[in-house]
Amino acid sequence: MPHFLRLTVLGAGYQGVIHAACVASLGFEVFTLDTDAAKSNRLKAGQIVMHQPGLQELLDGRLRNGRLRFTTSYQEVAEFDD
Repeated sequence: MPHFLRLTVLGAGYQGVIHAACVASLGFEVFTLDTDAAKSNRLKAGQIVMHQPGLQELLDGRLRNGRLRFTTSYQEVAEFDD
């Protein structure tokens, strides 16, 4: 896989998820960190609980191409980010 610019988003709330998905759609590899394991796991599975037009499709596409990931591990994002 080619190297893309990397970015970590802290928090997978309403703004964090939208920001992460949009930046990933611009070509960045994005890792989103949240302390809520249940929320992180839902997002990894492509399940969102908010409604924002086009967000589900944006999230699905970025999860499929590997440019958007979710975690609860500070260590994992520390090793990932540029």
